[in-house]
Amino acid sequence: MKKVLISHGGYHLFAANLAKEFQALSVSTDHFENEPTEHFLNKLFVRINKYARSLRLIPKGFNLFYWSKYSKEKFLEAQLSSRIEEFKPDLIFCIHGPRFGEEVLKKIKIPKIGWWIEPEENKALNIPYAKLFDVYLSYDSDTVNYLQNKGIYSQYQCHATSPNDFYPINAKKEFDLLFYGNWSPWREDVLLAAYAVTNNIALYGDGWIKKSRFFAGADLKKIYKGMSVSGNSLNIALNSSKAILNSQRMKWATAGLDTRAFDVLASGNLLITDAPKDLSKHFVHGEDLLIYKNIDELKDLIKQLLVDEKQFDGIRKSGREKVLENYTYHVFCQKLINDFLT
Repeated sequence: MKKVLISHGGYHLFAANLAKEFQALSVSTDHFENEPTEHFLNKLFVRINKYARSLRLIPKGFNLFYWSKYSKEKFLEAQLSSRIEEFKPDLIFCIHGPRFGEEVLKKIKIPKIGWWIEPEENKALNIPYAKLFDVYLSYDSDTVNYLQNKGIYSQYQCHATSPNDFYPINAKKEFDLLFYGNWSPWREDVLLAAYAVTNNIALYGDGWIKKSRFFAGADLKKIYKGMSVSGNSLNIALNSSKAILNSQRMKWATAGLDTRAFDVLASGNLLITDAPKDLSKHFVHGEDLLIYKNIDELKDLIKQLLVDEKQFDGIRKSGREKVLENYTYHVFCQKLINDFLT
């Protein structure tokens, strides 16, 4: 049986979905959690570094103890090396988290894949990390092009979804729109436009109460349901609204498509979204989902939804079928096996 070591930094759900599908395809997996863990001595190192910087003895960002095996980076690298030696994987798959493990990854001969899955304004930050892998995947085609122009082997890989987590259920359409995601200026502009058409909205996400610039506090409290929604509660919420409203948190920083598109369509609901460049690689406006290019188009789409939400059932069906055929973790893992484990 082939073995894959999945390294991840905070992306527990992604890692769990990958592990489940690998195992369904007769591939054994193990996890390495690359969130910063530290030896108790590193806490002392942090205090000494802070004191030295306050006295201007060292520049900002410099670590006096980078060489020590008890520094955060070295300690984490030692744990990774030990896990690799114990598990003896045939493939290492690193979902991007903290940049670490350079010395370990340079030395080992096992095939290594990295996967970048978040917006990043400064794409140059990827270069030293991406060089460590046999192939560096990114959900953002602009990042792929940037790395390829730097001579780094990179491929486009979009997000995926789990149909075991997101699927249609028979739920009452309690809300006209659901929006979930952390606050950003563009997202507030989008939500304000939607609120001008209907106030029957469910909103989840961090930062909305503290950072909102234009929403009246009373109006925001009417629609705000909590900081987060996940798991089965998210699938219920997706099925309890007539449509899901989406906008990219950092649309200026990425061409990539976030996870919501794949999860929402898998749930069988209608997605109304803005269009990062890579969306056209996967979905078609009016066929799989609805795209707005500006605030006026968004308002028009919502008004159409409120007239008769059943008119969009064909789009809901098409979007779900396309995701199930092409963009599940099962499909993703099968591709990785075909490319790297056969």
